[in-house]
Amino acid sequence: MKPWSLPKAAAKIHALLLSAPAPLSADDIISALELSSGSASTQLRLLTELGMVERLRIMGLRKSHYSAISDPAHIFVALAEVRKRHAFKAMDTMAPVITSIAQKEDVDWLNTVWQLQALSNLMNQWFQVCTTKDPEWTVRFMQSAISPDH
Repeated sequence: MKPWSLPKAAAKIHALLLSAPAPLSADDIISALELSSGSASTQLRLLTELGMVERLRIMGLRKSHYSAISDPAHIFVALAEVRKRHAFKAMDTMAPVITSIAQKEDVDWLNTVWQLQALSNLMNQWFQVCTTKDPEWTVRFMQSAISPDH
């Protein structure tokens, strides 16, 4: 999952939950993957926020249990959101610096940076559309964009 910028522990948890026949508790996950409780808690929270894992309350049990979302379209959209967070962080960090430098005389190189920022903003908007639509719509949209008929 490294190309998608998902932490290794989160990818392991998701894989374990995908392969589990029933929901697992955090203790089950910690034991199976030999993770620290802090790491497991952090990664489960991330996976839950991304919509890749569902936190379940099972009647009669005090501890929460977790189950992986297995729909490939939902997983794809969640992974795209992770990628988006990492990909655009650099441009967001650069924006204030670029603004302060832009007032100087030596601005020839800024055209390249501004064009990169414009493309980054366009890609961010595209990601926003894809991650807020129904995941099935996103998959159909992407398939139509790369179909040989275009």
